[in-house]
Amino acid sequence: MIKMIYTGKKQPDATIEEFKAYYLEHHAPLFMKIVPQARKYTINFPTARPRKNPPPLDFDFITEIWWGDADTVRAFYKSDDYKNIIQPDELKLFASGSAVYFDEFVQKA
Repeated sequence: MIKMIYTGKKQPDATIEEFKAYYLEHHAPLFMKIVPQARKYTINFPTARPRKNPPPLDFDFITEIWWGDADTVRAFYKSDDYKNIIQPDELKLFASGSAVYFDEFVQKA
């Protein structure tokens, strides 16, 4: 199992509420429709932090996607569905982002 963790920033002209609504109501359903080979897909948004005066965050979201194997990931990012549907929508949504891939070993589910 390969897990991708993607962190990034929203477009600067969008409020966090607009960003979350678009991500949850448009982009995520589009992704799940176009990418059935994704095993699991989660979106995380920062919430109030309990610490007084916490340092600013360098991201507006963390998305996690689980894939069966690295070949599936590579095939998706080379596909016409990614290039013509998902990537253009990502460009509307994200100002910047970065992905890291992991072999995941669940110790407790």
